Amino acid sequence: MTKTFKTAALRNATLAASFAIAGGFGLAALPQAASAQPYTVQGEVAAHPRIVKAIHEMEAIEAQLNAAPDDFGGNRVQAMAQVHAAIHSLRRALFYRLHMDDASIDRAVF
Repeated sequence: MTKTFKTAALRNATLAASFAIAGGFGLAALPQAASAQPYTVQGEVAAHPRIVKAIHEMEAIEAQLNAAPDDFGGNRVQAMAQVHAAIHSLRRALFYRLHMDDASIDRAVF
């Protein structure tokens, strides 16, 4: 073998080994499979605090609209329905990994 061929072969072998090592570390850094650690309501709540905050704020708005003595020019009922639908949509987004039915999503306390 010529010196150039040996150098190229050594360089290719070194690169292949480097990629194999890096690839092994890369795979080790990937998240574990869902079956290794099941999702929970508490886990999803902890992982998505901004969604939880938005749900709580919208629930407060829903309560204020429900208790309001004014009908806001005939818009209160529609606004309450839309806020309720938005809360449910956010809850569905928050708990989608749990495969919960709609009634369970609405009953979840956090």
